[in-house]
Order: sequence, then C-alpha cells, then structure tokens
Amino acid sequence: MPALRDDANWARAAAIQLVGLAQYAARRGPDRTSARVAELAAVMTTLAGNELVDAAWDGDPSERAVMHAAGAVLAVAVGRGDEAAQEAVDALRPVLVRQLDDELAETAPLVDAFRGRLDG
Repeated sequence: MPALRDDANWARAAAIQLVGLAQYAARRGPDRTSARVAELAAVMTTLAGNELVDAAWDGDPSERAVMHAAGAVLAVAVGRGDEAAQEAVDALRPVLVRQLDDELAETAPLVDAFRGRLDG
C-alpha cells in the first residue's frame, strides 16, 4: 500500500479490503455448516409431533431443507402464544442465535477491513 498515490483512495480501500480478506482466509477455521445443519436437524427431530415443525420439515437432512424449515418454523411462531409455537421457539432460537454468534465472531474482522481499517 505504500506504493499507492495519496489521491488513490479507491485503490487504498480496495487494497485494505483484499488484505483483510486474505487475513481472514488465513485465520478462519474449518467450515462448520454441516455440523450446524446436523445440530438443527437433531433439534427438529426432537420436536417431532410439533405442528409447526411437522408442517415445515419432512425430515430431509439436506442443508437447504433444514435451514428453510428452521426459518419457516420461527417465522410462523411469531405472534403465536400457543404451546407448539413456544416449544419450537424455545428449542430452535437458542441454537440458531448461538450459531449466528459463532459465525459473527469469526467473520467480524472483515467488518473493519470493509470499513477501510486493518487490525481494528
């Protein structure tokens, strides 16, 4: 970056983003998607008989089916106060929030890079 002209703000921003992306790629852990999907499938399996889960998921363990079903169950549960909705939310929401928190903790350094800053 020292070779960039002082008036090359766009080039500097792009270089910082690329450096940030390279640092992230070097530090990131293994892809945990399969484990996360399996965890959600296991939770939904324990909810067999729950009308919201039964309506959204047919037991297909594929990534697309599990993630779609988990989202659909939570979306349908919004505003409902019945036992089925509460049971589904109580089981799925903490798992999804933890998985999201884990993902955000790993990818957070990219935010600074895309704001034009390296290493915080």
